[in-house]
Amino acid sequence: MLENGRLLWGMCCSLLWLSPPVVFSVADPGDLDVLMQFRDGLENPDLLKWPETGDDPCGPPSWSHVYGDDEFRVTQIQAQGLGLKGTLPQNLSKLSMLNNIGLQRNQLSGKLPSFRGLSSLQYAYLDYNSFDSIPSDFFDGLDDLEVLALDHNNFNATNGWPFSKTLQNSAQLTNFSFMSCNLKGSLPDFLGSMPSLTNMKLSGNSLSGEISRTFNGSSLQML
Repeated sequence: MLENGRLLWGMCCSLLWLSPPVVFSVADPGDLDVLMQFRDGLENPDLLKWPETGDDPCGPPSWSHVYGDDEFRVTQIQAQGLGLKGTLPQNLSKLSMLNNIGLQRNQLSGKLPSFRGLSSLQYAYLDYNSFDSIPSDFFDGLDDLEVLALDHNNFNATNGWPFSKTLQNSAQLTNFSFMSCNLKGSLPDFLGSMPSLTNMKLSGNSLSGEISRTFNGSSLQML
């Protein structure tokens, strides 16, 4: 009997040793708050298919259209073409680990929130919506930005908006598309000197003035 007890104890210890650890993920509360504000600002949040209750958008299992990293921080929101109606939370930049956002081809409106300080952001698709204004500091601190699409948003309809000088600090930028988004003014010289920029689409705007000589030696393949 004693020997059987020792054998059973040994088997239990072996099972405990071999069993994988149980991981209880906890989403960053700041990230969760931004996502909740995003949902609350929509007229049709049911299209996201997010749970009514729950505090862990990064999972497992993760919420639809949301992706996270090993630290349970939100890194992507991919909700393109869902027909979403409403506004975006103005504190969206608090998703500090966001590297990819795809919200194109919805019916989002109102003021586009500033992306200031989203230093990990690489891809942002906000085109084909109904945003009516873009903040002056939108481009500040987008150090890793590679692709940005803002097409077909009538920003600042009365006076238009100019290129931001801080865009030149996005040295990794390869592709940006600002078609029909009420851009006005001249084409800044720095665009011709950006080392990674290969595609730039600007049709349907009110740009004026001369094109700088800096574009003569640029890497642009599409203009």
